Amino acid sequence: MSGYFTIGDFVMIIPMALAGALFLGAVPCATEFRHNSLRIVGAIVGALAAVALVETLPVLM
Repeated sequence: MSGYFTIGDFVMIIPMALAGALFLGAVPCATEFRHNSLRIVGAIVGALAAVALVETLPVLM
């Protein structure tokens, strides 16, 4: 286990961030500001989930 990110690890971050933005962006809201805020929060949560997944995969193998 090297502990460093490789370019292959970053391939997972962008799709997970996009999935989080789409998932929380689908929540119905009254204002456009809240809708965009949920998209941003979803992208951050998705990226953090991808980092956590990439970091824990070597432990599981």
